Parts: sequence; structure tokens; C-alpha cells
Amino acid sequence: MPAEGGWNIELLTTAEEGRRNRRTIDAIVLAVAVLLAGAAAAVATSAPEQDEDLARGLTTVLGWAPALWRTAFVGALVIALVIVVGVLLGRRWALARDLLLALVAVIGIGILLGGLVESDWLVIEPHILSRWGFPELRIAAVSAVVAVAGPELVRPVRLLADWLVVLAAVGAVVFGAALPSDVLGALALGLGAGVLVRLAFGTAAGVPPAEQVRQALTSLGVEVHGLKPSMRQRMGSAAYVAEDPEGRPLKARVLGRDAQDTQKIVRRWRALAYRDPPRSVAVGRLEQVEHEALAGLLAAQAGIRVPEVVTAALGPDGDALVVTREPDADPLEVADEVSDETLSQIWTQAARLHEAGISHGRLNLSNVIVTADGPVLLDFSAATLGAPQSAIDIDVAELLVASTVLVGPDRALKAALGGVGADAVGTALPYLQRAALTPHVRDLARAHEVALKDLRQAAATATGREKPPELEPMARVSVKKLLMTALIGVAAYGVITQLADIGFGTIADQLRSADIAWVVVALILAQLTFVGSGISVRGTVLEPLPLLPCVVLQSAIKFINLTVPSSAGRIAMNLRFLQRMGVPTPEAVAAGAVDDASETVVQVALLLLAIPVVKGKIDTSQLHFGAPDGRLIAAIVIALVVSVTVMLAVPTLRDKVVPPFKQGCTSLWRVIRNRRKRLELFGGNVGSEVLYAIALGATCHAYGVDLSLAQLILVNTGASVLSGFIPVPGGIGAAEATLTAGLVAMGVDESTAFAIALTQRLCTFYLPPIWGYFSLRWLSRKAYI
Repeated sequence: MPAEGGWNIELLTTAEEGRRNRRTIDAIVLAVAVLLAGAAAAVATSAPEQDEDLARGLTTVLGWAPALWRTAFVGALVIALVIVVGVLLGRRWALARDLLLALVAVIGIGILLGGLVESDWLVIEPHILSRWGFPELRIAAVSAVVAVAGPELVRPVRLLADWLVVLAAVGAVVFGAALPSDVLGALALGLGAGVLVRLAFGTAAGVPPAEQVRQALTSLGVEVHGLKPSMRQRMGSAAYVAEDPEGRPLKARVLGRDAQDTQKIVRRWRALAYRDPPRSVAVGRLEQVEHEALAGLLAAQAGIRVPEVVTAALGPDGDALVVTREPDADPLEVADEVSDETLSQIWTQAARLHEAGISHGRLNLSNVIVTADGPVLLDFSAATLGAPQSAIDIDVAELLVASTVLVGPDRALKAALGGVGADAVGTALPYLQRAALTPHVRDLARAHEVALKDLRQAAATATGREKPPELEPMARVSVKKLLMTALIGVAAYGVITQLADIGFGTIADQLRSADIAWVVVALILAQLTFVGSGISVRGTVLEPLPLLPCVVLQSAIKFINLTVPSSAGRIAMNLRFLQRMGVPTPEAVAAGAVDDASETVVQVALLLLAIPVVKGKIDTSQLHFGAPDGRLIAAIVIALVVSVTVMLAVPTLRDKVVPPFKQGCTSLWRVIRNRRKRLELFGGNVGSEVLYAIALGATCHAYGVDLSLAQLILVNTGASVLSGFIPVPGGIGAAEATLTAGLVAMGVDESTAFAIALTQRLCTFYLPPIWGYFSLRWLSRKAYI
């Protein structure tokens, strides 16, 4: 942008329509900025003395040049102001909008953070070098301006702005305008606000100016005319369109260092989260474009309609480029109508591609354009050469879902069957699931309400199968698994905190004093509970069940409970076992719930019987708890009533819930009316609970503690009931805490009580999964599960 009066100073690069893209790396930077802002707020709140000590240290080391730091601070403010004025004078309204939103976010979030950390919602002093508190809003504002406008600044100005931000941040601490936490919070806030806006509206970062790309193409011997950024940018690379000297359309894809890093992050996240089949993975930028070009050439040799590859090479500035002859046309997925002939040709092209041993990797209609010659497959950047069958199956599943979004399931299935055949569609059925789809198609399916389960059933019927096969396990990480990990972490924190309160040395002394013989007795008694639990399983259904597999099942459940909350794991394993034993699914579902309910009934009954016996021996002076909040109970009751009402009012829910519920109640009534089954159901649970209490007694004897059977039943059963309300796998942490509290209430000192609780859990939970694993394998080998 030349200035008036003969000055030829450029501030911003040339404006180019379409030179905007969203970057995955910005999302990661935003997450890091949030963490840094939280850390800075924690330091400012919890460690103000250390914060001030660090500030004094920096002043001592760097305070020899106060004029330099003040100049840098003022210079950063000035250059930010110059950038804003230059954007307005240059009529770069999109960039001006981004700057305004970023500054509004800085001020709004900054005021909120200031109120939370220092109880001062907005501190602005009149002097430019005075302290404004947490976070340092001036540094935050400058950082946000540079983060948003930086990609569109000419290189010298961008470098100057970056250095001034760094120097101003250090200088603010040195001359006393801010503490280190103020500056860290400001940098995180400014950077976070900037990348948030970039994620919302796109950025020129990673999209080089067209002139730079033209020069790179010329150096590679490719002459182009009318080069400009494509209006159809995709995350991970920059696309440009042009014409060659003969007027034929060209498309250039540019991969800079930023694009390479983005693709690496995406690949690593995909490898972490999903069990994808082996794929061809190019490492560097040059290897990526060469791989894309090679895949395109091999596809063309196999008779597939793909763009002609012009070149794939590394430019003089280090960016990798791949150039193809293809028009800048809208992808097929945005078309209003698609003919059956076009659909048929697409599926025929897919069949040829797979016959050549190539999987596309993103075979959906966003990578298909229609020319006068017919549909053309684009973008082989994710292709796999010599692809395994699973990768080809995922291609078919991806294209089938994408076609369903565009034309509906009937036409999509007809075209698929006519193109790749019934066998190919059938083998792809296990991959008709969200985890196997690309994020783009996954979002399209959700937006267009494509029911993958219904599509899977329709495809199975169309290919002559009675029902769809089991889904291929794809996801490694799920929200449920993350939640369980978090719960385990919280439970572990509770155990460690309790250990720390008592004293690790005291606990260690208590554990060393245990009588090993009694611990072994407790371990054996704990395993005998499997017999009682196995008998109770036999009592849940009228069908006769062999006792040995039922007992071994209880051992296997101990292994399952390492990762699944105890009741849920037990019900699920019992359900699978009973189905294998020929019990109808509704009865098996009811049986699992009945077993769990009967266990709860037995536990409550034992508590009610034990409390009067030991009432005078309970010491509650060290226990502090209150009655449940009446509002909470009312809310739970209201939620239950609303849930039942909705279930009965919505026909689809009623049809799914009511018939199985009626059949389950019928089977339950049949079981309860049978005297032998009643004895097995409740007698097995009573025997199991009593054996657990006796095992706890043996553990207590190991530490010289003698409790009556009623006390042991009260402590063990109460701990089991309370820890069962906390959805942590195996009750980790919760069980130890409730056992300890119960023993303390019986007069056991805290350190001994905690040692007993740990040993009891060792016998009942931490060691049994070892042989539980072998029990699970035995059940699988014998086809019981």
C-alpha cells in the first residue's frame, strides 16, 4: 500500500480474493493458548510472591537498559495502531472486521479474567507505562492485532511486529508495568483471540501470494496466465487456478511447511483415535506431491478418468507444488440433480480403481467433478497403492454414504450394486459406521439425517444377507473412554490424598505388620464368593444352567470390571453369557437386571439387619455427612416422571421399550414363582455377601483387629452400596474410602483402617483380574460368551 507524498512504503500484501483458508494448527494453538491463560491465572492467584520474585529477578538482570524496554513497549503499541490504520485506509474490510472482533474478544475476556483473578473488572491508568493488572491488556491487544493481520503483512513489517511484541512483553516486566503472569496471560489471550477469529473466518496464513506461486511455477518450467487463488480452498493446502499458454485450465496445489505440519497432526490424531488399515504415508512435502502425482498416473493407466499430471516438484522457496490439468468446477456433491448414468459411471470408475489395487482414501462426491467426457476423480493425496481389502471397503462405504446424501439410499444402492457389485458392497458393510468415514462425509450424513444403521440394513438386504454383519471396531478413543479415564484419575487422586493425609510412612508400617497367613485366608475366601454369585445367576432364568461356567463367569467379570463400572460390566457379561446359553434376549436382559436388583435387595436387607445389632458400637464422631438435599430428590423424581411420560408418549420409543419390558416382567414373574429359583437367586447373593464379610474379617485379623460378623457385614455391605453409586470402574478410590470410613466408625484407628481397606481390595479387586483373564479366555474358547 504506497503512501502519499512520494513515500513508497508497503504495509500489506496485495489483496487477493479467495486467499483465505482455515488451518488445523490454529485449533491446536487455540487450545495451547487456553491452557497458558489458565496457568497464568493460577499463578497470579496462588503464587503472587513467586511471581514478584521472578519479576525482580528479570529487572535485576535486564534493567540496565530501561530506555530500550520502554521504547519497545511504546513501539509495539504504535505498530499495532499503524496496522489498524493501514487496514482501514487500504479498505481491507474483511481484515478490519477480523481485527475488530479480535479486539472485542480481548477486552471482553480480559475484563472477565481481571475480575476473577484480581477482583478488579477493568483497571486502566492514564499513564501509558503504568500497571493495568491481570492480564496486561495492551500486550494482549497488540498480540491479537499481529496474530490476525500478520499473514497479510509484508515480510519486513511482520518480522518487526513479531520482535516488538516479544520485546514489549519482556520490557513490561522489566520496567514494572506488569508481572510475568500478567504478560503470559496477555500473550495467551491475544494469541487465542487472534486464532479464534482466524478459525472462524479463515486466514491468509499458508496461502502464499499468487505472484510468489507464479514465480515458483516458472522456475519449474510451467508457464501460466491469470493465476489466482481458488475460491474452493481446503484445509491442509493452498489451491490456485490458471491457464496454460494454450488456454487449457490448470490447477496448482501448494504445500508449505504449515500444510505439511497440519497433515502430520491430522494423520497422527487419526492413528491415535482410529484403527485404520495400513496406508501409503508420504513423509515430506516433496514426497507428498510426488505420491499424489504417482497415484494419479497409475489411476490413469488403469483407465480411470483423472486429471492429467503436469508436474510435481519442490519450488525455489521450499514449497511443494503439484500441477494438474483440470477445470475449476463445482464438485458433484453441490449439484441439484444427478442422473443415474453419472452415478453409474462414478461407481464404475471406483471399481476400476480398486481393481488396480488403489484406494482413494477420500472417495466422496466432493472429489468428483463432471466434465463433457463424464465424471472425473480428483485429489489422490490420501490414496494408497497396493491397498489392503479393508482400505478398499472403506472407500466403498464412503462413496455409498456420500451418494446416499445426494440421491437417497435406493438410487445410491442401485448404482453401487451395478458398479462395484454385490460382493464389494457386502464386504464394506462392517465399515458403514461413523468412525470409518472422513469428517466431511460424517458431517454431511449428520446434517442430512442419514441413518447409517438403516442404510446398513438396506444394503444387507440388497446383497442377499438376512442381517448386517458385526461392525468392524474402528475407534480407539471415545468420549466414554475419556470420561472413564478422568473418573479413574479423580479416584486415584482421592486415594493418594487420603494416603497423604494419613502419612505414607504410617501406611507402609501398617502394611508391613500384616500377618501374611491371614491375608492368604482372606484371598481364598474372597474367591469363594464366585460360587455364590454363580448360583445367583442360575436363579435368574428358568432354563437350567451348568454351575461351573456360571462360577467361571464371575471370575471373568473381575477382569472386565477393570474398565467398566461394576454393575454395568456384570449385567453386560451376564447378558452375553445367557444369550449363548440359549436364553431369549428379552429374558436375558431382564435376568441381568434381576440379578443386579436382587443383589441390591440382599445388601439393603443385610444392612437393616446389621444396624440394630451394632448400633451401640458405631463411632460417628469422625464421620461428617448430611441428608440428601430435598431439591435434589425432587429433581430426580421429576426427571423420572418426565422420562417415563416421554417414553410412553413417543410411539417409536414406546415400541422399543414397552414390549421388551413386558416380556422381561413376565419372565421375572415366572422366576419368582419358582421356589428353587428364588432360593438360588437370593441365597446365592446372601452367601456371596457373607463370604465377602468373612474375608474382610480375615483381613482385619491380619492387622490385629477383631470385629463381629454383624460389624463386618455392615462395613462391607455399606461400602459396596455407597461405592456402587460412583461410576468409576471397579469402584477404584470410592471403595477404599468407604471401607476406611466404615472401619473407622467401628473404632479402628485411621491408618490401620486404610491398610485393611487396601488389603481387602487387593484380595477382592486388584488380584482377581489376573486369573479372571484366563477365565475369560476359557469362556471364549468354550463358546460361552
